[in-house]
Amino acid sequence: LSMKNGTIIKIVAIVLGLGVLFGGSFLIASLIEKKFSAEQTIEGAGEAISRTEIEASNSIRESVLDEAAAEPTIVYNGHTYTYNENVEVLLIMGLDDREILDYESEGLMNNQACADLLLLAVFNKDTQTYSLLQINRETMTDVMTYDVFGTFAGFRTRPICLSHTYRSKHENACADTVFAVSHLLYDVEIENYFALTMDSIPIINDAVGGVTVTIEDDFSQEDETLGMGQTVTLMGDHAENYVRARMAITNDPTNANRMKRQRNYMSKLLPVLGQKTAESNSFAYNLFEQLSPYMITDCDYDQLTKYITQFSGYTLDKIVTPDGKTVSGEQYREFYVDEESLKQIVVDLFYVQKN
Repeated sequence: LSMKNGTIIKIVAIVLGLGVLFGGSFLIASLIEKKFSAEQTIEGAGEAISRTEIEASNSIRESVLDEAAAEPTIVYNGHTYTYNENVEVLLIMGLDDREILDYESEGLMNNQACADLLLLAVFNKDTQTYSLLQINRETMTDVMTYDVFGTFAGFRTRPICLSHTYRSKHENACADTVFAVSHLLYDVEIENYFALTMDSIPIINDAVGGVTVTIEDDFSQEDETLGMGQTVTLMGDHAENYVRARMAITNDPTNANRMKRQRNYMSKLLPVLGQKTAESNSFAYNLFEQLSPYMITDCDYDQLTKYITQFSGYTLDKIVTPDGKTVSGEQYREFYVDEESLKQIVVDLFYVQKN
């Protein structure tokens, strides 16, 4: 397994070459080093780049997507593995926003919602089990970037949560996040995505009658109802506080404790969610209706129902997250994944041993 750095370098080189080739008042290459904020107004935006340049640059992006595919056969630790075609993968995103906003109609050039929660649900049809792979939002990886005109501007190494912030349309932002997650995982196939904003948390939580957890962090500055050591059934905004609070938690200087709480919460929520769906044909429909202002997905109703039914009918096998190291970067807190840990997870979830 390798991260296909050669492909990325080649693509970036082509993008840089396009900038030099076309020259003039605008260089694509210059935008690889700069991400414009939504507040900046660019005079003549949309006029400073030719149609030829736009089409050439965007065609590079499409070629990257077309070439991305998991290796069908790999050798790992002396054994041969083949890609398991009997797994289905759903990427669940938690967006750092209250509702799904139309940033494009507001005249904003990029999205304001980071993908703070990245949870991959991997359904194994052979074993009738599913596993959850949680990815640290601060994981440093290659993300697609765009200029102020929405034209593909190459790759930059950024926290993976920012993959959702470079384009104004949520559908496009979600597609780029899917790519970033897939690429991080050696180009495994992700069939669908399901993105939810913060205001969806109390809706889902309360729909199943609350989620019971034992409080292991000091929430005294964030939510006095969540006393350390107590076992409580989370309802309403207390559920959001439990899964999102970090800065006010005195013993949680990084994202690690919050991720642990999120894994614990999801392990309890998802089986009940599936059970409720199995018990009532109208449960999923009514829940999706309530969530519509707060979710975006490329699934239709039947596909969403299928995934929730799998959460009910399949047995939860494991919840995993790659090992790694968190450091303080110049702009962000940065998490560098341990490649051996990541490779082992990918092999376990997506490949089957031949010999």
